[in-house]
Amino acid sequence: MSARVVDVGDGVSIRIDQVRGAADGPTVALLGGVHGDELEGILAVRTLLDRIGGSRGAGGLGSGRVLAVQVANPPAHDAMSRTSPLDGANLARVFPGSPSGTVTERIADALAHHVIARADLLVDLHSAGAHYAMPFFAGYGDPAAADDTYAFGAPLVWVHEGLNPGRSLTTAAEHGVAALYVEGSGGGGLRRSEVDGYVDGVLRLLGRRGMVDDPPPAGVVRRVVRGGDGDVDSSVSADVAGWCVTAVRAGDVVGAGDPVAEIVDGRGRVAQRVTAPHDGVVMMLRRSAPVVEGTGIVMLGPVPEELP
Repeated sequence: MSARVVDVGDGVSIRIDQVRGAADGPTVALLGGVHGDELEGILAVRTLLDRIGGSRGAGGLGSGRVLAVQVANPPAHDAMSRTSPLDGANLARVFPGSPSGTVTERIADALAHHVIARADLLVDLHSAGAHYAMPFFAGYGDPAAADDTYAFGAPLVWVHEGLNPGRSLTTAAEHGVAALYVEGSGGGGLRRSEVDGYVDGVLRLLGRRGMVDDPPPAGVVRRVVRGGDGDVDSSVSADVAGWCVTAVRAGDVVGAGDPVAEIVDGRGRVAQRVTAPHDGVVMMLRRSAPVVEGTGIVMLGPVPEELP
């Protein structure tokens, strides 16, 4: 295993780890920590590097190459924040970036050129972050990534209608690279079952390409959500400040008008009732209680298909 450090200026650098197999083969790129408070992907990348960085006989990489970024957004991670404290930007909204832009745009440019453009498959490992909850799922917008997304083996798959500008997956598509993303429950903690799910999912994708021996058994996809763009910034928001008291859980299916949460004031009185704007599945839900006006509370995806 080797590593390269790319300096993007202003004291910020990106470490790119590389593991090469004994034989030639495809390149799989992994991104962790695009949002600084999303820990699952960071730990999963570190675990995978430890797993595949040894000899073939010890479970290492037999062929091909893995390019892995443990922490894609160091300023945000140092601050344990979704966005960068240096420029307030959201890395997941500025791809492909610019070599002469803000710090976050320069990070995106470095990732686009040194990681994404050099891959055959991109796996961007996200989660709900410190303040939200999401179900464990894998999603894609480019049909080229469909088979890999199902093969990843998360219990829920989200099939998007398209790809929004500014995303790593959009940049991948522009380079002809298949790409999927993964989300987990977040909340500032780590669940062993989910971290293992991330690791096993990536190993399955490497196994599909003959890059590792004995990948984990196939995962079981139980539900499929079709439609929507997955933009968590378009969630239903709080109208007032207070504490958020939720009435549902991430992954629950709700009907239009169903209660989702309440915002209570300093006396414990309900200041706002948050209801579902339409039928759907709860794909993101506020977990931290304190909120201010404009804080996102819930995002719904289309009603899922239950698979046999």
